[in-house]
Formats: sequence, C-alpha cells, structure tokens
Amino acid sequence: MLPTVLIFTFVTTICVLVMLYLLLFENKRSIKERLSKAGKSMEQVNFSEKGKQSSFLDGLLWKSIQYLERSNYFVNIKSKLLQAYIKMKPIEFIEISIIGGLVVGTVFFQLYSKFWFFILGFLLGFKVPEIFIESIRKKRAKQLNSQLPQALSLLSNGLRAGFSFPQAMAVVSREMEAPIADEFSKVLRDNSYGKNMNEALEDLAKRTDDEDLDIFITTLLIQMQVGGDLSEILDTISGTIRERVKLKGDVHTLTSQSRMSAVIIGIMPIAIAGVIFMLNPEYIGTLFSDPLGLMMLGTAAVMMMIGIIALVKIVQVKI
Repeated sequence: MLPTVLIFTFVTTICVLVMLYLLLFENKRSIKERLSKAGKSMEQVNFSEKGKQSSFLDGLLWKSIQYLERSNYFVNIKSKLLQAYIKMKPIEFIEISIIGGLVVGTVFFQLYSKFWFFILGFLLGFKVPEIFIESIRKKRAKQLNSQLPQALSLLSNGLRAGFSFPQAMAVVSREMEAPIADEFSKVLRDNSYGKNMNEALEDLAKRTDDEDLDIFITTLLIQMQVGGDLSEILDTISGTIRERVKLKGDVHTLTSQSRMSAVIIGIMPIAIAGVIFMLNPEYIGTLFSDPLGLMMLGTAAVMMMIGIIALVKIVQVKI
C-alpha cells in the first residue's frame, strides 16, 4: 500500500508543478517562439532572472509536452474541446484526467488492496473527464443542428432584403442564441481580422463537425466561385436539412426499443452483481480472488462489450 501512495503523491506533485509552470511561463514561451520565427534574437527577451529557462524544464519537460502535442490523442482532445466550446488547453485537460485517474485508482486500491483494482480505477478516472466533454460536445452539436434551418432562413431573408453575406451573418449572430450565434460571430471576427471568408468558413466546418453544416459550407464555397442566386440556394438547403432532421427523428423513434435493450443488457449484470455484493459479499468475492473467477469476469466483460457494440451498430442508421 505504501509504494502506491508514494507513486500517487509523486505523480500528482509532478502534474501540479507542470500546471503551475504552464500558468507562469506559457505566455513567455509562446512569445519566445514567435520572436524566434521572426528571426529575432532570443537574448532580447527576459524569461527568468538569468534570461533563460532552466535546462531541466527545457530538456525534459518541454520535450515530453512537444511529443505529446504530436500524438493523435492530443489532436483528438483538442478537437473535442474546440467542438464543445470549452476554453481549456489540451495539456490542462490531460493533467486533470491523470489526476482524476490517480485519485480514483488510489480509492479503489484502498478499498480492495489489489493492484489491478488500482489500474482499473485509474483507467476509469482517466476516462471520466473525456466522457463528460464528449457529452457536452454532442449536446452542443445537436443544438447547433436544430438551429441551422432557422439560421439559413434568416440568411436568405437578409440577402433578399439587400444585405451582403457578412451583414446577413451578423443579423443571425445577433438574433439567434448560442451555439450558432457564437459560431457565426467567430466567422465574422476571423474575417474582420484579415482571414478571407473561405478560410473562416472552412474553420467553422472543422470546429463544428456537422454534416448539415458541411453541406451548407460546401455549397456556399461553390457559389462564391461560380455565382448564382444565393438566397434561393439557401432556401433549398434549409428545406433539405429540415427533411433530414425530421427523418432522423423518425428513425430515432423507431430504434428506441433496440437502444433501450442495449442499455438494459449492459446495466443488468452489473446491477445484479452489485445487489449480490451488498447482500452476501463473501459469496461473490470468490470471483475477484480466484484466478478462475477473474478469467470468467474477463470473458463475460468481453462478451458483453461485443453484444453492446453489435446492438449499437444495428440501431445506428446514417441518413
């Protein structure tokens, strides 16, 4: 038990030190990188009392962070935070996930005094923040998708009234609520800072990752190149999206029974095991102490996951 507590304390301390370092020196480091790209001398910027960062942090900490920033996991977390509209750096989110995993893992180890429970708790605590972010991202994406037909109608009416496309987008950002108002405001802000409208719209597609919005942006980019009646095009897209949303609702209703079956199949074994553990801990405790019981638990978990994945794939109908 003592080695685990020491490991937990050591890793938590490292994470806290990294977080403090990022808070204190991140802005200075970014300034240094921009000056380096511009070809200016780094000695002109004072980053510490001696004008340079410590060799340990430069040589070990930032190499580790730069390696992490090139990983697919870092890119995935960055994309999810952007789509969930959470103003947090990916490295900060990863630190929170690690600390959460260590806390939950230590609690599990204290309860059961087995190292593999610590591993299980660490994985669980590490994934909980990502699951939370994913739920926020999906909720925001659903809200944005439901607002899109109305936003396109406002754009079309604004263009018919004689507004330019940026002016019509400004009307949408003022009249509608978040999240689509925030996204359109971001497009206009990027455009006002010097980014052309095509690039701003492409960035919007990357931030939202919505199929219906991709259709709108692709059509808009084509119209900017070849011309045409944009208001009529927007009306057509709006009607198409409304029909897609209606069809998605019908499919969601028809597959609700299968989805509920998947939820019940996944929860029932865990719930029954929990009830038995509360009534007779010694009876079910053999599963967690005997090698054959652990093998049976692993096999059951794999078979449950296969069944749940199969049910989820069956009820997922792409429209």
